[in-house]
Amino acid sequence: MRDPLAFLASQREGPAVVRLQLAGRQVYLVSGGEAARQVLVSQVFDKGGPFMDTARVLVGNGVITCSNADHRRQQPVMRPAFSREQVARYAPVMGECVAQAVDRWCEGERFDVEAGMYGLAARVVARTLIAAPAGRHAADAMAGALPVLLEGMFRRMLVPWPLLHRLPLPANRRFRQAQARLDGAVGEVIGQYRGGQAPGDDLLSLVMAAADDDGRALDDRQVRDQVLSVLAAGVETTASLLSWTLHALAGHPDVERRLWAELDRELEGRSPVFADVPRLAYTRQVLFEVLRLWPPTWMLSRITLEETVVSGLRIPAGADVIVSPYALQRDPSVFDHPEVFDPDRWLPERLTTVQRQAFTAFGGGRRKCLGEQYGMTEAVLALAAVSSNWQLRNADAVPLRPLPRFLLTPKAGPLVLTRRTALSRAGGQR
Repeated sequence: MRDPLAFLASQREGPAVVRLQLAGRQVYLVSGGEAARQVLVSQVFDKGGPFMDTARVLVGNGVITCSNADHRRQQPVMRPAFSREQVARYAPVMGECVAQAVDRWCEGERFDVEAGMYGLAARVVARTLIAAPAGRHAADAMAGALPVLLEGMFRRMLVPWPLLHRLPLPANRRFRQAQARLDGAVGEVIGQYRGGQAPGDDLLSLVMAAADDDGRALDDRQVRDQVLSVLAAGVETTASLLSWTLHALAGHPDVERRLWAELDRELEGRSPVFADVPRLAYTRQVLFEVLRLWPPTWMLSRITLEETVVSGLRIPAGADVIVSPYALQRDPSVFDHPEVFDPDRWLPERLTTVQRQAFTAFGGGRRKCLGEQYGMTEAVLALAAVSSNWQLRNADAVPLRPLPRFLLTPKAGPLVLTRRTALSRAGGQR
């Protein structure tokens, strides 16, 4: 609890799998890359364990947290909304949302990066995946509630004593109030869709039109779980990635200059579009390096469906298993100088198979994140639009550090906004 990231990193020195006590329960911590791949890919392991059990407090039995059996029914409903063709349709809306957000920035402003990126990600989700009028209210409610909810969920994961979390303590009251506001906003969304106000071509319309194995329409509880899954993943993951990236660039002007050079060369002053995404190679490398160093989901958990052996250690059926993308992606035996922010490590000629396998920021196997292409497209378009026109620098001497809560969030001060000038576009820097 004092320093979970350092603890996870320290376990790389030992066996690939170790047994330990976490919050009164016995768990198996997997630190080896090959062993982690087995856990994430093999169908012997199902969603469960301390991380997933706590995630269900927020999103119920949605596509992120459901069992493998339920996932086989839910995934076909959700997948079409994240196809390449659909993401291409979303891209202009993503671009509009970014432009509207950036247009409100002012020269010299002390910018709260986390709040700004939460707001941007919420607008994108509300315009693409949950596009009814109430969708914006629900997305904003998720953006506002997430910091409180993530902190409360971290406490529930480490101290899984339900009675303690029902006491009338200030932290518990804040958690319940945030959850109630979010549930109310999601209920408003479902009511609009039930009332015939569904746009018909967004993700939630597909979910509402789906049926269970008996041909019955999904009930409100099932729809709620999917809405919350989409909101949690669509808002938090992208907001976190962009926040980390802007903070990282503020501290690495050499990387920023190379990013500017690519954007100026490829975009020539215009706004980025979907067709630019594959051409902005260095932009994508920057984002992948940020995900390597600071993956929002810094810990994954599974449960064994039957007795199995991982790296020579026998694990019984029903056991909790933990994998840490944060630790795997900073393994010095896999990534040279793992603490160094080096986007060039993602050049095709430098990237190895072992490194690809160790990169687990999006999960792995059949349960790999459905929204990877959606999220990366949004992040590339947003970063390209921001960095083409703005330079962000630290306002205070507050060091950037990770804050491990239920998800990994950046702890840092505001950044000062400065417009790029003709001189900086030519390769200089203000």
